[in-house]
Amino acid sequence: MAKSNYEDYTREQLIEELKKLSKRKKYGLVWEEEKTKEKFEADAEGKLPVLVEDKQREIKTDPDKPTHILIEGDNYHALSVFNYTHAKSIDVIYIDPPYNTGAKDWKYNNDYVDVNDSYRHSKWLQFMYNRLMLAKKLLKNDGVLICAIDENEQAHLGVLLEEIFNSYESITLHNNCP
Repeated sequence: MAKSNYEDYTREQLIEELKKLSKRKKYGLVWEEEKTKEKFEADAEGKLPVLVEDKQREIKTDPDKPTHILIEGDNYHALSVFNYTHAKSIDVIYIDPPYNTGAKDWKYNNDYVDVNDSYRHSKWLQFMYNRLMLAKKLLKNDGVLICAIDENEQAHLGVLLEEIFNSYESITLHNNCP
């Protein structure tokens, strides 16, 4: 079956082609999205996150230059808001995501997914995918994304970044482990 236009295939030919395609080895990331819903998705449904200015935390070094913005909170919400106002205008984004180790003694939640959860990496990948897609939309064409990660998800993050940003050459991961 050397046809190249699937519209000309019969039903049986399409079924045969699907069977062949499903047997092929695949390289890439595939995960169960329906098993990876985050709590914030239900909480945020139908709502728009709002950033509130706190003048006490303002970072202003020169009154003639723009104020730098420091955002505290869930990065998904912040990135969502910025996509309305700052799309394709950010020079640098630094992320330090949870390392998915299950540690409970960190200041920030590093217990993202139970270590025995069979969808542990899938859930973490979906968590990161949602945020990295928003970050990509914010970055200028020559913008830089910096990620800190340890060995628990370094390989997965590298493949995810390659998939989202389509360029292995631009990917450098900083390993934060001792």
